[in-house]
Amino acid sequence: MIAKQDEKLLKFSIDTIDKIIEAKNKGKKIVESCENNEQLKAAKEYVNLYSERTGDYVGASELEIMILAKRMLL
Repeated sequence: MIAKQDEKLLKFSIDTIDKIIEAKNKGKKIVESCENNEQLKAAKEYVNLYSERTGDYVGASELEIMILAKRMLL
């Protein structure tokens, strides 16, 4: 990576990125499988945990939008 000295760099291994992608895909499957508000509440808890553990706030936002869209359909 090329960056100025004062810039903070994020260093991820390929394995770490793969695990984050797997966790996000799992979150998508969880949200898609929800059939009621209790399940959506549990999906929201998964998204919160995903966000805390991975620091992927964009991915977490995408999952939260999926939850909101699913709630509108129920």
